[in-house]
Amino acid sequence: MTPSRFLRCVSGVVFLLLLPADHPVRADDTSASESTNKVQAELKSAQKSLSELQKQEVLKLAAADVSAKRAADLEKQLADVQKRLAEEKKALAAVQQQKVTAEKQVAGIAARLKEHQDADQLVAVAQAVQQRLTAAQTQRSQLADEVAEVTRKIADQEQIAIQSDALLKKAKEDLPKVQEQLKKAREEFDAASLEFDKAKVAANSAGTADRELGRTLLTEEARRNSAGNAAARVAATIQSLEKSLQTLESSAKSAGVDAAEAGKNIAASIEIVRALHAKAAQVAASQATRLAEQQKQKAAAAEGLRKAQEHLQQQQQIYAEKSRAHFSLQLKVAELQNAEPLYDKRIADANALKEQLTTQQSEVSKRVEEQDAAVAVVEAEYVEKQQLAEAALEPLGRFVSFSRDVAPVFAKRCVACHNTRTAGGRLNMDSFAAVLRGGESGAAVDAHHAGDSLLVSMIEDGSMPKDADPLTKDEIARIRAWIDAGAPLDAGLTANAELFEIMPEMVQPLPPKTYRLPIPVTATAFSPDGGVLASSGYHEILLWNTKDGRLLRRITNVAERVYDLEFSADGQQLAAAAGTPGQLGEVKVFSVGDGAHLNTLVRTRDAVFAVAFSPDGKRIAAAGADRAVYVADVATGTQLQRIEDHADWVMDVNWSPDGKQLVSAGRDKTSKVFDAETGRSVITFNGHSEAVYCAAFLTDGKSVVSGGGDRQARVWTVADGKEARKIDGFGSDIFRIVVTPENHVLTASADRNAREHNLSDGKSVRTFAGHKDWVYTLSYNDSKKILATGSYDGEIRVW
Repeated sequence: MTPSRFLRCVSGVVFLLLLPADHPVRADDTSASESTNKVQAELKSAQKSLSELQKQEVLKLAAADVSAKRAADLEKQLADVQKRLAEEKKALAAVQQQKVTAEKQVAGIAARLKEHQDADQLVAVAQAVQQRLTAAQTQRSQLADEVAEVTRKIADQEQIAIQSDALLKKAKEDLPKVQEQLKKAREEFDAASLEFDKAKVAANSAGTADRELGRTLLTEEARRNSAGNAAARVAATIQSLEKSLQTLESSAKSAGVDAAEAGKNIAASIEIVRALHAKAAQVAASQATRLAEQQKQKAAAAEGLRKAQEHLQQQQQIYAEKSRAHFSLQLKVAELQNAEPLYDKRIADANALKEQLTTQQSEVSKRVEEQDAAVAVVEAEYVEKQQLAEAALEPLGRFVSFSRDVAPVFAKRCVACHNTRTAGGRLNMDSFAAVLRGGESGAAVDAHHAGDSLLVSMIEDGSMPKDADPLTKDEIARIRAWIDAGAPLDAGLTANAELFEIMPEMVQPLPPKTYRLPIPVTATAFSPDGGVLASSGYHEILLWNTKDGRLLRRITNVAERVYDLEFSADGQQLAAAAGTPGQLGEVKVFSVGDGAHLNTLVRTRDAVFAVAFSPDGKRIAAAGADRAVYVADVATGTQLQRIEDHADWVMDVNWSPDGKQLVSAGRDKTSKVFDAETGRSVITFNGHSEAVYCAAFLTDGKSVVSGGGDRQARVWTVADGKEARKIDGFGSDIFRIVVTPENHVLTASADRNAREHNLSDGKSVRTFAGHKDWVYTLSYNDSKKILATGSYDGEIRVW
């Protein structure tokens, strides 16, 4: 009730109370009793009190009006205040909500900070362990180097001992021969020495003769010169006398004297002197002739000396050679005579040092084994700590699993064009290490910078994969996140391992509940007791009761196509070779009892076509489209061998009866035999002209029968690879071969028939006709003497 309404009500009450006072007293009341007067007096008193009250009422009403006005003003103010209060409360609520949100955000950030800090702590722990691991690995590497060095030294000492022993034997064999050579060399040396002495004497004699003739020649030259000079002097005298005669005759003529008479004496002297000159000239000519003869003799002597000296040099050279040869053989004989103690000592020293080194090698090898164990412990600890760190980092976006998130994308979308054999752009992507190496355009991945990575650019612009659908947004996002996280590799994985080896095993799709159309039967196998027949399906293996044909079980979690099946010897396990072409190949082992997947023994990047248990059941062999033959331990799943010797798909593989050898069949038109323990190639059979699809050992283990696209089964010997027999009569390709204990061969052919031949003579025993399409597979059970065949049209027949 508001104040104004309250006043109106009060006024109404007052109005009702005043009504009696307005009515006059009647005349017949004048004689009222004292009681009445008393009442009237009370009335007056009451009326007086009422009047006072009415006055007070008026005052109070006035005061109430004032208060009402004030109240109205206050109500208005209150309404304004309440409005502001509501607004403030609303603002307060918003702030409080923001506060709650902020508190939650702070709490969330604090929690994330705690997660990051916890993750950082785990990373730090892992890094500390990694440092210990690196130190342990370094120490192990140093010890391994020490073992290698000691082993090398042991090999050196063994080689020294072997060489010394061989040299000693050779020395004993050579000594008589060399002594005989020495004897002959001595004879030749003595002969050469004698010839050398003779040559020296001859050279000395020739020298003496040459010197004597030289001296004689000098004398004769002096005589010739003296005679020549005398003749010249006489000639000069003649010229002087003739000149004097001319002068005298001229003077005589001038004087008128007889010139002949005047010059008679001079003319006579001239004649005498001319006679002397003629004699002197004769003497000079004779002397010149003698000198010429002496010169010839001197030239002959010089030539004889030259030849003697040349012969001497030759004999000296021969002497020197024979001397050296003789001396060398003397040394050789002495060496050979002293060889036995020398080489015995060398052998003893080498064996003693080898013994010391062997002891050292044993000690260091023991330390290596201890260090290997220590490294294994620390490595296991590191993997554990790193995996904890990765598990903490992954929700924070700081770690992306390569094996789980990225490798499957690469394997599915990239490896087909970028692998070891066909590296498009020289970029190989079949392993973590290969991806990081990059290609001809450089690094494909820039760790922590996805936007700058060539790989991301190419997959985002559609350049990769070439001629295929682009990667999905999710696949690209995973790759980007992985690169931004530093392109890490999961702890415990090997960088060089193929993608298929490190990818987590994917659960295969379920098979269809029912088949709308029959699918090809590509594999069959009997259990050892013949009670169960396994056959291939689409993403499944079917187990049938051979007695009534009832389906016993559908084994799932199998790759798309099953190519080969084989039961273990106890019938408890079933091995399946399967694959999704171009993407995945696998060999899985299942429990026959409940169909449970027990182990995956082989994983490859393409289909696996064949699988076979070893005779002792401890190993399996497998082969497939990656051109390799695998051997794995059934119990542990450890890969024992990977044999890469075929140039194309390996279509089949089987064991020898003793489990020591494997035979393979390849699309490269060859069948090969390998040592199962070492993987070494034993022999290659090149007789087929087309792809070889199947091969198996005969019961003796010394021969092999193989078949393929050339429509012939060929029997060949392992020892020399020669073809022993050829079996004809097939209308098309031979897909499967089984050798029975009776040494008969069963074959499945694309000509819609299965056949049995006697391998001893190649003659046909029986033809299993009735299929309407290619017979892809067959299996035989000796205990029940039953044969199962499977064809392309999905039909299985048991014979």
